[in-house]
Amino acid sequence: MRNFQKLVAVIALSGLCFAVPAPSDSGAPKKHAAKVVKKDMTAEQLKELKQQMDQQQAATQQLQEQLKQTQQQLQQTQQQLSQAQATANAANAKVATVETNTTMQVQKVQSDLTDVKTALNTTDMEAKKAVKEVGELQHPNSIAYKGIRITPGGFLEETEYWRSHATLSDQATPFNSIPLGGFAGGSATGNTATQSAYNPYLTEYGMTARDTRITLRADADAGTTKLTGYYEMDFFGTSPTANLSQTTSYTPRIRQGWGRAKFANGWTITGGQMWSLITLNRKGVDSDNSNLWIPNIIEAQYSVGYDWARFAEVRIGKQITKNLSFALALDNPAYLNTGATNTTGTVAGLASLGNGLLGNSLVSSCSAVTSGTPAVVTGVICTNTPTYSTNLAPDTIVKLAYDDPKLGHWEIKGISRFFRDRAVSTVVGTFPTAVVTPGWNNTALGGGIGAGTIIPVVPGKIDFVAQGMWGKGISRYEDSGQYDFVVKSTPDHNMIPLKSFSVLTGFETHPNKKTELDLLFGDEYYYRDVYTTTAGTPAGYGAPNANNTACGFESAAVGTAVGAGDACAGNNKNLWNAKLYGYYDLYKGPVGTLRFGAEVDYVERQVWSGNGGLTAGSAGIGAKGNEKTAFTTMRYIFP
Repeated sequence: MRNFQKLVAVIALSGLCFAVPAPSDSGAPKKHAAKVVKKDMTAEQLKELKQQMDQQQAATQQLQEQLKQTQQQLQQTQQQLSQAQATANAANAKVATVETNTTMQVQKVQSDLTDVKTALNTTDMEAKKAVKEVGELQHPNSIAYKGIRITPGGFLEETEYWRSHATLSDQATPFNSIPLGGFAGGSATGNTATQSAYNPYLTEYGMTARDTRITLRADADAGTTKLTGYYEMDFFGTSPTANLSQTTSYTPRIRQGWGRAKFANGWTITGGQMWSLITLNRKGVDSDNSNLWIPNIIEAQYSVGYDWARFAEVRIGKQITKNLSFALALDNPAYLNTGATNTTGTVAGLASLGNGLLGNSLVSSCSAVTSGTPAVVTGVICTNTPTYSTNLAPDTIVKLAYDDPKLGHWEIKGISRFFRDRAVSTVVGTFPTAVVTPGWNNTALGGGIGAGTIIPVVPGKIDFVAQGMWGKGISRYEDSGQYDFVVKSTPDHNMIPLKSFSVLTGFETHPNKKTELDLLFGDEYYYRDVYTTTAGTPAGYGAPNANNTACGFESAAVGTAVGAGDACAGNNKNLWNAKLYGYYDLYKGPVGTLRFGAEVDYVERQVWSGNGGLTAGSAGIGAKGNEKTAFTTMRYIFP
């Protein structure tokens, strides 16, 4: 660059030299002399200028040489720069190639690592599977028999119970007849004035193993159809020789015994003795215990407000979609009625009231038949209490269920029932002048609607449970087991299905894998349903003229207002029950589970008010009672 500046300066200086003005010709003589002088001077100047020009040309050549050298250097520099740029580009390409290769290598390493992890997981799963298979071979869950997988199960249990008021009902509390305050006596039809074990002044303690259960399940695959059979028994059956005096002789009782075919197209058909479709499901509409919500309660009568039944049923179900299922069931019917206020003995076809595990005795009383003097016993006459009703048609139940992993289980259900009784014909007089009044049959329709849900509040930890039902003539499916209907007295002996509702709600919690802690509240309400007899007096369920004059007294002979004919006969109005119970697994492993449980209950019973012969305008007499119960249990559950 500096050489180029020098060259420009020389060129500019040369231009100044060529720009000297030309000499003037004015004045002849002088001009000639001047010309001579000037010529000499011009020659001298020209010589000097020539020398300067030579010098400048030499300098210019030198500068040109330098410029040429500079240009050569510049070209060399440009070539070097191009080479450097090419080298840099090649280096960048190499870097990119290296980066690409490195990325590919990293990806390959990651892929290889993933393959190794997958292989390790596969190996681990195969190892666990092998260990499981070995364990199943050593400790098989099922027994293979001609293509059928037979699985035994159940548990052994010992339970202790304490009640604040005696009922002598073993592990099952008769909610509908717990002792009323101050009155010693009790039955589902209203208490009597005679002394009995239902005494509010006596506590009760007992121990039992009758809830021990034995189960047997059989599964088989017939092509795409899955076949299942299930049997379950406990020891709450009664026997004439069963007592606690020296030995116990409680007979096995069938809890369940059903068979099922499940088809690939989503249809299922089940038949046998099972939990009724009215029972709340945990999932779907199937009859498996794992799909049912059965309160894990020590109390064998479960809870007030729980809707359930367990008897013969035929059920058809369909999995409509992944979340939606439907079922229709026909249940073995039974009519719960006798002993209600102002019913009559001239009506046939009715069964006596049964409550849960207590049931009824076929033979209510017997007396000896004697003849001769002295008297010789020639036979025995027994009065039978009917345990079966003569039914018109099966109870019909439908259920629609929706299941979602987040929203939980939801279901709605409906039931229809068909009642019938017989007004027996009567004969007045003797043959051949006897007057016969023909008998006739009456029918009535009952039914109800219900719903239920199980919502996972904290999945795997806390579930909210709620279920309930309302209807007429549905008490058979409510836990406390009141009347389905009352029969009118003369003249028509027609039936009045009784209105009632039930509700049960609470929480099931599992704080950890070994612990369960649950809280439930249940309620049942029975409406007053009264009619007027031909004599003009009120009758029916909850009749306001019920004889309640002995309520509040331990004995009918105590109290100035109590006489020999007084009683505490009001029908039940409301029952409610609160329960807190829990379990802790002391051991849980391949050989089964050893579990300890405890439960505390509070039950309150209220009857409809009555006057029992009080003067007109007097306030009705009502009564309440409560029962406080505590249970502990130790249970070994088969693996």
